[in-house]
Amino acid sequence: MPKMRPMPFEPTGEIAGISFTPPVARRIGARGTAGAGRALAPVLGPVLVSLVLVSGCSAGSGDGRTVLTAPADGGGDATDPSGSEGPDGTGDPDGPPPPDNVDLAAFEPREGGGRMQDSYPVEFSREAEGGVSMVLAYLRAISTNDTGELGGALTVYHADDQESDPESVGTEFLSERAVDISEAARSVGADFDPERYPSPDSSHRITPIGVMWRTAGASTVEVYVLAEERVEDGQGLELERTEVHGHVIEWDPVARVGFGDWLVTGEPDPDGHGLPDDQRHSMEHPYWTPVIVP
Repeated sequence: MPKMRPMPFEPTGEIAGISFTPPVARRIGARGTAGAGRALAPVLGPVLVSLVLVSGCSAGSGDGRTVLTAPADGGGDATDPSGSEGPDGTGDPDGPPPPDNVDLAAFEPREGGGRMQDSYPVEFSREAEGGVSMVLAYLRAISTNDTGELGGALTVYHADDQESDPESVGTEFLSERAVDISEAARSVGADFDPERYPSPDSSHRITPIGVMWRTAGASTVEVYVLAEERVEDGQGLELERTEVHGHVIEWDPVARVGFGDWLVTGEPDPDGHGLPDDQRHSMEHPYWTPVIVP
């Protein structure tokens, strides 16, 4: 996945609309990072909104914790259409139309009709809302560093991995995740050893907070999820960030032994969400519909 352009860290910030002031007052340059390959969900735009370093950072407060926050890539100006409003007063004027969910006050994920391997919800309803619910179930399923569980999620929800060996795709996923974390840590001078990742005490938690989607065809939907993530490498490094995950999903009428289900088939256009750079991580934007966590 392509590198993001450099962006400064600021001593104040906002996560999910909640303002806060971290206990640090110096600026440190950083670069937004993203994973690569089919296993990692695509990360769109500047993704590193907040970074907490427990150890290994060259700058820190007296208690050993340094909190740095990154703005959502500047505010745009009169010559920059990415910072302008669209025809509806909300999105990029050169971007796609408003998403299908724009009038929803909240989205409550639907339940699947069954489970695979006693862990993964499947058999979601044929409507687009069923597909969005599948994507949210997938993100919950990859909120782990267990190789078997990650591989199971990929083989259940990704069309290209239906016949793959779960252990192999889970291992590949973790390797790409380690690269992502390594780049994020390096951007602020923190220590991270990808060879020791994941350790038994490491964790990776993904919490969806917002969603948007657009129907792209009779059986295709583009889904974007705004999620808060917390990463711990088990060696003292902690990351907190807000990311946009994008997936193209398609209805497969013969999946699940003919019941039919939604499967991840690709990645959407990186700018397909239609949000200005300085608003893509803000739940204040009407394109994002809050997710009701079950």
